[in-house]
Amino acid sequence: MSALFGIWHGPNGLKDISTRVRFRTELLATELGKMGIKIVTDSDNFFDTLAIDTRASDLSSSDAVLAEFHKYGINLRKINEELVGISMNEYTTIGDLAEIIEIFAIQKELAPEEADEPYLDADFCNADSYRGMPADLVRKSEYMTQ
Repeated sequence: MSALFGIWHGPNGLKDISTRVRFRTELLATELGKMGIKIVTDSDNFFDTLAIDTRASDLSSSDAVLAEFHKYGINLRKINEELVGISMNEYTTIGDLAEIIEIFAIQKELAPEEADEPYLDADFCNADSYRGMPADLVRKSEYMTQ
């Protein structure tokens, strides 16, 4: 059955999508943190969006980070002169995450611009090693019961 914005995935579809989005956001936060990228989003209370402090991450500014990502056709959100936001959605792939991580690695001079191997691949990702949805963010009310 087709829905307005895609394919209906059944009663657990939204939970599956939200679990996948949360996992990918957490994976990105973990990998960026390993590089010294300062995530200012509350580590216990996020879902699909991360805010990054560019100056605390030894990056020059939000504008410089945005300009570098624009070279690769990726839009981040400028929050202010020091903060940028990155949001995941149901279409964000492991390949997208690898590209984001690699671009930050290039900016931090931790990776060459023309790497032969991807920074992150699907074999690396094991959902069991991540915390999952924080209890405060889990929906307790019924939804889409019509």
